[in-house]
Amino acid sequence: MKCPYCQNDMEKGFIQCRDGVTWTPKKQWAAALSSLGKGSVSLENGTGNNRTVFAYRCAACRKVIIEYTE
Repeated sequence: MKCPYCQNDMEKGFIQCRDGVTWTPKKQWAAALSSLGKGSVSLENGTGNNRTVFAYRCAACRKVIIEYTE
């Protein structure tokens, strides 16, 4: 995958978390409960569980991109 910011090649890897990887519009008081927050989105993307997601990292831009499914 090419970085959309600098066009360098991105390295494929994983982001892992014991309690799942979730995006929320507001910081939750307990990270383990973030999936219960209003507007939360699980970043699961086909890895078999929501504790590990594929992600691409650009070492030059220091950006990480996650493509997720709902």
